[in-house]
Amino acid sequence: IAILFLFLGNIRAALITAMVIPLSMLFTFTGMFNNKVSANLMSLGALDFGIIVDGAVVIVENAIRRLAHAQHKHGRMLTKTERFHEVFAAAREARRPLIFGQLIIMVVYLPIFALTGVEGKMFHPMAFTVVMALLGAMVLSVTFVPAAIAMFVTGKVKEEEGV
Repeated sequence: IAILFLFLGNIRAALITAMVIPLSMLFTFTGMFNNKVSANLMSLGALDFGIIVDGAVVIVENAIRRLAHAQHKHGRMLTKTERFHEVFAAAREARRPLIFGQLIIMVVYLPIFALTGVEGKMFHPMAFTVVMALLGAMVLSVTFVPAAIAMFVTGKVKEEEGV
């Protein structure tokens, strides 16, 4: 959270972004349980939290930028309706590149599903776990994150350059 705050410059935005990690892990564990994939060191060790929060960071940064510009343009704090409009416009702007970026990362894992024998048994759980985590993070980035920003990032918003 401290690193996210350092880069985002807003504690609420950092907390919203950080929430994507446990929520996408919940999504991942649900998928693993439903598909009877064991949660072992090989499958869980492949998870990279940087990739998981990547989409959320893109949405948050774009929303903060748009909120700051809108507040500066109006010369006042935004109403709830204006804030919702700006955040959802920011999410709509970043949605397609975010989804394609996540899908490209998922496509990298597809050849692993073609492996058979010992290699397949060893690497299928890893690929499945990463793909489930990325799917969960992608869904959260385009649904939960914009809604949470619109609801909880209130008051004066300023666009800051990160470290």
